[in-house]
Amino acid sequence: MNRHTVFLSSAALAAALAVPATAHHGWGGQQSEQFELSGKLHRDVSLAGPHGSMQLIDDKGQVWEITLAPPARVERSGLKAGVIPLGASISISGHRSSDAKKFEVKTERVTYNGRNFDVYPDRL
Repeated sequence: MNRHTVFLSSAALAAALAVPATAHHGWGGQQSEQFELSGKLHRDVSLAGPHGSMQLIDDKGQVWEITLAPPARVERSGLKAGVIPLGASISISGHRSSDAKKFEVKTERVTYNGRNFDVYPDRL
């Protein structure tokens, strides 16, 4: 192989490996304190994208974005679309966004009707 081919192959490999790293949503943008929130399921669980998501509406009418684990982890916890009916009372435990203007929680546990869905069991 000539140098040019080796260089291009190396550059392509480095670019391919960098994509998952930039797509990962770490915990750095969240507060360190545990955050608890209760409300009603406003938007059903979605397993599209790099992380599952759902929405909760609290008793003041504020809609919260609930960021879950990657889809495979969420499914292993038993949580998926349709498991919790829209409008059902739920509670979540996780870490709120460090930006107080964002109503977003990166969630470790969702509780519905006495059942825990531990989407990040290793963090509890």
